Amino acid sequence: MPRRFLVVTPCLNAGRFIDETILSVLGQAGDFEIHHHVQDGRSQDGTVLRLAAWSERMQGRGLPPLCRGLRFSFDSAPDTGLYDAVARGFSALPVRDGDVLTWLNASDRLLPGAFQTVADLLDRFPETQWIGGRVARLNERGSLVFIEDVFAYPTKTLIAGLHDNRHLPFVQQEGCFWTGRLWRLAGGMDCRFQRAGDFDLWRRFAMHAPLTVVNSVLATFRQHTGQLGSDIASYHAEIDRSLTKEVTALRASVWDEYRSLSSPKDLGGLARCGYVGPVLQYVETKREWVCLSRFPFTLR
Repeated sequence: MPRRFLVVTPCLNAGRFIDETILSVLGQAGDFEIHHHVQDGRSQDGTVLRLAAWSERMQGRGLPPLCRGLRFSFDSAPDTGLYDAVARGFSALPVRDGDVLTWLNASDRLLPGAFQTVADLLDRFPETQWIGGRVARLNERGSLVFIEDVFAYPTKTLIAGLHDNRHLPFVQQEGCFWTGRLWRLAGGMDCRFQRAGDFDLWRRFAMHAPLTVVNSVLATFRQHTGQLGSDIASYHAEIDRSLTKEVTALRASVWDEYRSLSSPKDLGGLARCGYVGPVLQYVETKREWVCLSRFPFTLR
């Protein structure tokens, strides 16, 4: 049975970019099936008309499939925010344990070959439940303006809530893929969040599986005016409100330990104390992927 990718795109008044986002999903080529569902929050800018046009196009076979199977669906209904839309989107799909899930916001793009890369890596490393790529950004016009060096996310620092860009780097949501099994184990999306639901989801994922980073760009985040993530102060405030006293204390303790070992760099101590994470690196001379243990961003 071919692997199946389930993609949810939450959107609201995304008419400027939604066609690019959808095409970046439906244009993926490889030995897998795709179901892309767009969950719209009652847009008023013509987005729904664009979604209806995509639905008609797919029913009429207007887009040649480059994979084993291609489905597109959408719904437009009121929601309580981004993460409620993501949850609604996945609830509309028949999620199985072996499916590969991701969400892609309505101004962002997948890179060509992203799905086949993920499928190959899950075949090569079947214990992997959660994969992310290198951080990459588009400007508002769609130019690829930044690609970050690869860095690792230790499970210890993820669970402690340190990847908030005040302590250690964010996990870029665009380009994160996970199994249906991990989604079920973690309990899915917490719809009470308005801004930092991804941060919360990554913490809960890390309680069940490590984040494996692939040294490749899988997706790009587009920076543009009016986007939800531009208010970073509110994002951080929601993170801090969401953490219990126990987790807040854990965050402080793990951060103190990490800093004591990383300055000056005690690489042996960092490894022994769990401050490494898995990174998949393609070795050209061997023509194969290998899994390495790497330190976080601040130690590369």
